[in-house]
Amino acid sequence: MFSAKRLAAGAVVATATAATVFAGSGVAQADVPVWEANCHVYNIFNTGGMANCELPTWHQVKLTCVAWPVPFTYWKYGPAQYGQNQSWASCDSFNALVRVEVIQA
Repeated sequence: MFSAKRLAAGAVVATATAATVFAGSGVAQADVPVWEANCHVYNIFNTGGMANCELPTWHQVKLTCVAWPVPFTYWKYGPAQYGQNQSWASCDSFNALVRVEVIQA
């Protein structure tokens, strides 16, 4: 049979473990969809673009670029960023930017 000291020690360890799990989890704020996060996009000299959001969400900039002399369209994506961090990207040539938008990462 287990002694009272062993049972008490086991209860203390179990309580401390549970308290650590609850304390470590904290209260997380839910991410907001990118269309509700007050995101801003910026055209940089008609060659690149930048995006950032005011509220907590994962986002990235998406550029639509055109290549010359044979016109075809392609897309460039910036790195995925969180909240107010900036996501940057640029087209391969000067004056090739057609559209800048922010998308959910």
